[in-house]
Amino acid sequence: MKVIGIDIGGTKTSIGIINTKSGKISQNVEFPSKSFNHDNDNLEKIICTAKDLAKKNSINLIGIGVPELIDNQGIVRGSYNFNWDKLNFKKCFSRNMKVFVDSDVRNHLRAEKFFGQGIRHKNFAYINIGSGISYAQLINNKIYNGYRGYAIHFGSSLLNLYDIKTKQSYSQIPEDHYSGKSIVENIEKMKTKNEKLFYFNQVAVSLASIIGNLINTIDPEFIVLGGGVVLNNKLFTKNLIKHSRDFIIALDAKKMKFHISKLKKNTGLIGAGLLHREII
Repeated sequence: MKVIGIDIGGTKTSIGIINTKSGKISQNVEFPSKSFNHDNDNLEKIICTAKDLAKKNSINLIGIGVPELIDNQGIVRGSYNFNWDKLNFKKCFSRNMKVFVDSDVRNHLRAEKFFGQGIRHKNFAYINIGSGISYAQLINNKIYNGYRGYAIHFGSSLLNLYDIKTKQSYSQIPEDHYSGKSIVENIEKMKTKNEKLFYFNQVAVSLASIIGNLINTIDPEFIVLGGGVVLNNKLFTKNLIKHSRDFIIALDAKKMKFHISKLKKNTGLIGAGLLHREII
């Protein structure tokens, strides 16, 4: 079966035809997600491109991944990356089109389950460190969405901590400091190689503390890491995995395996094309 997959990322959007038996992609089109100043224009470009590809290839099944909160009815709930709050993508297409929508990171997890590191496994987690930071988990062969669909949305969550010694509190949103976008912006301000290496290591330790505590909370069989920051920085990823183990409490869990996504940059697009498939 062939499906139109749409992977909307914080940086770029990919649209292509997914062969759901093989996971192979054809007629892939990529363009900046923010091609225009107004998000309605960006939405129109995405929808028109997908409709055109579907019409030319007589395909009536579409899967869409969005970097926003998505409720269990497939409605966008939030406007962290795009001003699309309450958007129902299904209404953007004709009634004869079957449209499925989910968060982009859960689509990454789907792709790994069917064609990547998660084949034959029923309990694992996927962590994406790219334009943003996001996380998804498979529990007993079911993707965990939560009651409303917003489960484990930690990348843009506000953390507030109080230091009793200084008698001061400080707040932090992980994506504001440790996403690919933030890392690039900070690196560009640094002048020396040593300064950059020190910064990279500190980012790895900070992200590792988040990953380690997620593992303490949900106890997956193993972790799959993906996203541009992970895939394009081997030394950083090596340090990230090493430091993550330092924050894991259970001694046997410290031996947990960390895998790098085999599907590379196509994970989200492949996963979007698999939205209609039930995991069994």
